[in-house]
Amino acid sequence: MRILIADDHELVRRGVRSVLRTRPDIDVCGEAIDGQDAIEQARLLSPDLIVMDISMPTLNGLEATREIRRILPEIDILILSQHNSPEMMRQALNAGARGYVVKTAISEDLLDGIEKLRRGQLFFAPSVSGAATPNVDSRDISIRNRAERAMNLLAAIVDSSDDAIISKNLDGVITSWNKGAERLFGYTAEEAIGQHITLIIPLDRRDEERDILARLKRGERVDHFETVRIRKDRTLLDISLTISPVKDAAGCVVGASKVARDITERRQVEQALAERALLLDLSNDAILVRDGADRITYWNKSASELYGYTREEALGRVTHELLHTEFPDPLERITEQLRSDSRWTGELVHRRKDGNEIVVMSRWVLNRDDRGNRKCVLETNNDITQQKQSEKALRESENRLRTLTDTLETQVRIRTEQLLQRNAEVLMQSEQLRDLSHRMMLIQDEERRHIARELHDSAGQLLTVLAMDLSTLVRKTQEIAPEIAESAEEARELVHQLTSEIRTTSYLLHPPLLDEEGLEAAISWYVRGLTERSGLDIAFNISERFGRLPREMELAVFRLVQECLTNIHRHSGSKRALIEISRAPEQILLEVRDEGKGISSEKLAEIQSRGTGVGIRGMRERVCQFKGEMTIESSGLGTSFRVTIPVSARNEAVIEETKIQTARSG
Repeated sequence: MRILIADDHELVRRGVRSVLRTRPDIDVCGEAIDGQDAIEQARLLSPDLIVMDISMPTLNGLEATREIRRILPEIDILILSQHNSPEMMRQALNAGARGYVVKTAISEDLLDGIEKLRRGQLFFAPSVSGAATPNVDSRDISIRNRAERAMNLLAAIVDSSDDAIISKNLDGVITSWNKGAERLFGYTAEEAIGQHITLIIPLDRRDEERDILARLKRGERVDHFETVRIRKDRTLLDISLTISPVKDAAGCVVGASKVARDITERRQVEQALAERALLLDLSNDAILVRDGADRITYWNKSASELYGYTREEALGRVTHELLHTEFPDPLERITEQLRSDSRWTGELVHRRKDGNEIVVMSRWVLNRDDRGNRKCVLETNNDITQQKQSEKALRESENRLRTLTDTLETQVRIRTEQLLQRNAEVLMQSEQLRDLSHRMMLIQDEERRHIARELHDSAGQLLTVLAMDLSTLVRKTQEIAPEIAESAEEARELVHQLTSEIRTTSYLLHPPLLDEEGLEAAISWYVRGLTERSGLDIAFNISERFGRLPREMELAVFRLVQECLTNIHRHSGSKRALIEISRAPEQILLEVRDEGKGISSEKLAEIQSRGTGVGIRGMRERVCQFKGEMTIESSGLGTSFRVTIPVSARNEAVIEETKIQTARSG
């Protein structure tokens, strides 16, 4: 007989299950937590009999009985109630119940009632059906005895449960604590009873308890609420809670019973399975698992994409029938090899859902149970259709290519020689052009040095003498010709300004500090001047004890910095710039960065392909002059210009020569 249990208390459902397990011919096919749930479970499971509580939330047992008898009249219903009044029994009869058992007499009357209903008879609890007899005292004693035995039975069930079963009042104070609770939370019953339930609730979960107590006071129950609780040793554990209100004889909620089940291991297993399934779904290969009958039990995402069948369409189907497999050898031989080697690899022809055939490289791995018998087969398939088609096309083209090989070899050899000759000419021309460009830059730098020297030595000296003469004229005419003195003073100021402009122009053409003091002094002077003229905030960092470089190399680095800062000032829109120069044993590193709008991707591509304007090309030529490397990176956050120049032993000798020349000139 298939029986459905409907009661809103997990503890009562456990007690009923415990009693029914003593009968091997009874199968508990399901459980319901209220009247509405009982109706849905009855529709779904079609039990032979329903053991139905009366006082349940959402829909009480009498209303649920009427509805079930209306839509499923073939199902018998036995009412299980804490009320032992004849009036309640009559109400149950009128609702369509065929039996009535008082909860305090479950262990004595429940199986008898089920047996009578099985034989087509009615059953009503003796304590209720005999209520009109005069022997009231004897009946009361019998009822108390049965109630005591029932309570002892329920207490034994509670204490033997692996789950933690706890009761508390509406203030949240613990009133009972079973052995399962002791094992789960680590507190003994003596330690827990009388304490507030927050004893086992983490601080960040206290709001849950307030919500639960509020729901219990409204008579609601909480089913399978998964949360976190804390043990005595302060470790956390994942649990599932089922909480039911406890009512007194008047039906008022006076407390709650709580069943807690440790789900930590289940959570870990679920997480591990989810991670493995996710990993399998991330694979590009089609992965499926077949049971002992070759029916599909797992079908990953790539399998759906490869074959066109959804997971729901594939599960339960025989793989060879679903995919119309064509084997390279008889299936019996392949199966024998799989059985002996626990694995097999080969090419298979499969048919997709759309009818197209594909070739896959298939790998089978056999998984055995503890007895060594076949448990399942993991099959991994990789689509090699395109590869096979390419191999076929390649074989077909090999013959055609073979006939052309001799002629092509001759033509290729001739053309190669022509290209090598032309390439040598281009390289020679390129070297000549680079040498010419290098000489032009040397001439240009030398001309700048010459012009700067001329401006300083001739025009600068003449302007100095003119300024001295004007100062003398001002002193002599201040008293006898004030107007002339004032004009002379204005002329002297103009001469000073012109002298300053000529000096700046001379230094920009070729800063004398570069020859006398080296890079650090020259770049520092240039940065100060540019900051004053443009307002650009420039930071300059150079490694300590940087020392001197060959004169041409120092000039090249100075010109690179000069060109970079000019471009930043004119084009970037940045208010800041950073210059960093460092020296390693074998190379010099220069980096100039800004925080401007950057270079567009099209312009940057043109620069990187060695195109764009004269400035960038000139910078690249200066770097190539010393066999260095130049890179430019740019984004919306700014542009970075990096140069590395190797320093060889020959360069070091030239540096020493530069130091000697500088010392002599000084």
